Amino acid sequence: MSRAGTMKIDGPLERVQLGATDVLVSRLAWGMWRFQGDDLGHARALVEAAFEAGINLFDTADIYGFDGREGFGSAEVLLGRLFAADPGLRRKMVLASKGGIVPGVPYDSSADYLVAACEASLLRLGTDHLDLFQVHRPDVLAHPAEVAKALETLVASGKARSVGVSNYTPTQTAALVAHLHIPLASLQPEFSPL
Repeated sequence: MSRAGTMKIDGPLERVQLGATDVLVSRLAWGMWRFQGDDLGHARALVEAAFEAGINLFDTADIYGFDGREGFGSAEVLLGRLFAADPGLRRKMVLASKGGIVPGVPYDSSADYLVAACEASLLRLGTDHLDLFQVHRPDVLAHPAEVAKALETLVASGKARSVGVSNYTPTQTAALVAHLHIPLASLQPEFSPL
């Protein structure tokens, strides 16, 4: 057991290339949707446990931590506080975030919103770029060409090194790819081993 109470993975995790980038990521990522609270010591112990297990891909989102008690973006704020306390942590990880879920709407994948969501994540995290930015869920009201425009803008501006999608069906992914001039680095399907 690691000091955070999680089971240690035997041996190093294999690293694989993230899409067509030169970034190598662990085959397992830490999905940070329950990363919340105000205890920096506990938060640091969780991050260190992930490193000890061989995980270098940290997957957060602007909606993570939002549960009625914690505010929108709270998981990113907590991780940003860790980066401020120890900037070396950011350099040790491949940082992914997602945007496009809006409480009460529920989804917004308009080009303006996706760019603004990424910029807001960067501010909360206290970093100048994400290694991966993903559209969190498909928005049936946003044309794939508009989503593609936003993703290309984020890569061209250097705010995201690579882009991907989460919870897209194969057909939705194909529709988006038809309008993209850059490759998708990730496809994150909704799946639970349970």
